[in-house]
Amino acid sequence: MRGQHLMIVGVTAVAIGSVAFAQVGRGGSQWLTALADAQRTSWVRADDKISVEALSKPGFALQWTSKLENQPRGAYGLGAGVTASGVTLFIPVSLVTGSSNNVYAIDNDLGYVVWDRKFSVSLPAPTAACPGGISAGATRIVRLDGMIPSFPGFGGRASIGYRSVVGEPGQGVPIEGRAGSAGVSAGRGSSPVAPAPPPPPQAPAARGGQPDDRIPGSPRPDDGAPLRPTQRPSGVGYVITSDGTLHVLGLASGKDIQRPAPFLPANARWSSPIGVGTMLYTATSGGCGGAPNAVWAVDLESESKPVVSWKTNGGPVVGAVAFAPDGTLFAAIGAGRSSGSGSSNAIVALDPKTLRLKDWFTQPAAEFVTGPTILRHGDKDIVAAATKDGRIVLLDAKSLGGADHGTPLHASKTWLRPGATVSADALATWREQPASGSGASWILLPIAGSPATVAPSANGAIQDGAVIALKLADTGGALSMEPGWVSHNLAGAATPVTVNGVVFALATGLPSASSGRGTPGVLHAYGGATGKRLWSSESVMTGSASPGSLWSGTGQVYVGAQDGTLYAFGFDDERRSTTPH
Repeated sequence: MRGQHLMIVGVTAVAIGSVAFAQVGRGGSQWLTALADAQRTSWVRADDKISVEALSKPGFALQWTSKLENQPRGAYGLGAGVTASGVTLFIPVSLVTGSSNNVYAIDNDLGYVVWDRKFSVSLPAPTAACPGGISAGATRIVRLDGMIPSFPGFGGRASIGYRSVVGEPGQGVPIEGRAGSAGVSAGRGSSPVAPAPPPPPQAPAARGGQPDDRIPGSPRPDDGAPLRPTQRPSGVGYVITSDGTLHVLGLASGKDIQRPAPFLPANARWSSPIGVGTMLYTATSGGCGGAPNAVWAVDLESESKPVVSWKTNGGPVVGAVAFAPDGTLFAAIGAGRSSGSGSSNAIVALDPKTLRLKDWFTQPAAEFVTGPTILRHGDKDIVAAATKDGRIVLLDAKSLGGADHGTPLHASKTWLRPGATVSADALATWREQPASGSGASWILLPIAGSPATVAPSANGAIQDGAVIALKLADTGGALSMEPGWVSHNLAGAATPVTVNGVVFALATGLPSASSGRGTPGVLHAYGGATGKRLWSSESVMTGSASPGSLWSGTGQVYVGAQDGTLYAFGFDDERRSTTPH
């Protein structure tokens, strides 16, 4: 198999030396959290590899596969990866979680496992409602303005734009680089499958052969000497394990570089976490592990890692929490029996530090089934979420439901035929970016079953599911949604990813019922403004894909399968083409 061959090649290439690799690079964008950004748009605005023009020509294809030893738990298998590279992390990698308390760092270019870590945490027997294990991917710190940093296409991966110890203007020292903010574990905590490339000269290796990814200023466990204060951190990733513990992992080695901290109840089911500023957030639902329906936040800046939470006292938190550019946190609450001042069928706005309720929208018939996504339109930030009956509700982020907390900017008609459902817990949104700077905004709705008649479709009949593309219209300030296009038939449609105007729509192949048999996943690429299919993976994938395990980074698109296979699609780059065979 090509992927297995490339894994062997990757190990050989590392042994030859990674200095040569620093002079080539794939470029492309980073992917720092599930659904791409703080607004949860699943949109990468710019990429120097992927575009409608590039995919209109031959060349985009499977680049490698990597088989990860992870046992799926219910519908959960591999999570969405997050990408990274930097001073002591000499190659671009994806940090990928596995449902059975596994974490992997995967070389994005060659697919080999740089390191893997198995957390020794006991797991309960899985159920359909509460599968246990790691229920979401990792995260890094993201920006509130929605911008996603890019990898340079040339000049070496050691020059990747991490935040330095100095930090952004007016933001102080980044949380990864603050001295003395937490204890440092002396344990290695990783099981390398292939040796990590040696760090460049300006980032000397720690004793024991692992790159030094400790927080600058923190003591070394071997000799007590602090790192030089001018040394930049290699970066960290944040992972929650099934016992509810938050781990801060050095991306170069997988070691805990801060003391693991209690965060959630053990065996909870949580949504995709996200790091914003000095806080990390997630939400729990379903009563798994006795955890309430709640939004949770932990203070990463404090050594004691204090935790705050906001309980719905009503319905479950649906999907992932999202953030407006001003830092306000938004969460969608599904149907449920409320007690006291509890929330159900609502979108709530919470203070990001205290999680106190600031504002809300609610309607008895608005049974939300996706988390919020936030798009900019004119001078407004618009909060969008879908309901069980296939409508999309648009709200003003500054005043969710007006004076009566029940008036939206727009509530669409249903986009579903009877019997159809929304198939994922997140929408996606993106905006065309013409030279004029103002383009149409699109909302992408993944469904199971058949859509209502929305537009003449050039992509065939829809029976199992699809992605419906809807264009935002503004008539004198009155918002509405116009039908755009519909994808091909997609079994188990996931939330799509848009990269530089190309919409990647994934048919996971998962059956609608737990007793049913799945089909192999298929990834399609469409022109985002036209719905014209540009490319399809066809029969490349041999098993069903994991829900939510779709992301982009470093000019590639990745899909994690239920059987633990990770697929990378993209264009050939210099590192692969110059690797000796």
